Amino acid sequence: MGDQKAREQRSPPADKELSYERDGRDGYGENNKSKRKAIPLFKARSNRQGRHGAKIAIADMTGEERDVDDAKLRAADFKASTPWKTKSPDIPLGDYLKRKRKG
Repeated sequence: MGDQKAREQRSPPADKELSYERDGRDGYGENNKSKRKAIPLFKARSNRQGRHGAKIAIADMTGEERDVDDAKLRAADFKASTPWKTKSPDIPLGDYLKRKRKG
């Protein structure tokens, strides 16, 4: 218990300033709960896309064209590991409030 660091004493305005810098808000105009479902959905879609590409490459495999087949498998693996959509960080609360006041 003696190893814990005590919280730094800050004034309320300083605390609010830090909150504006550190806290994030979704500034893209979507439902604030939609990320909970959207992020797993696009991850699942990209995984399905990669598995589908690998399945097609395996179905087309022949004994003589191993190099071409390996390239198709690598391409399918790359497609699965790099989704077409990536997560984007939330914008700082201060920037969000400035944008909200303007528009």
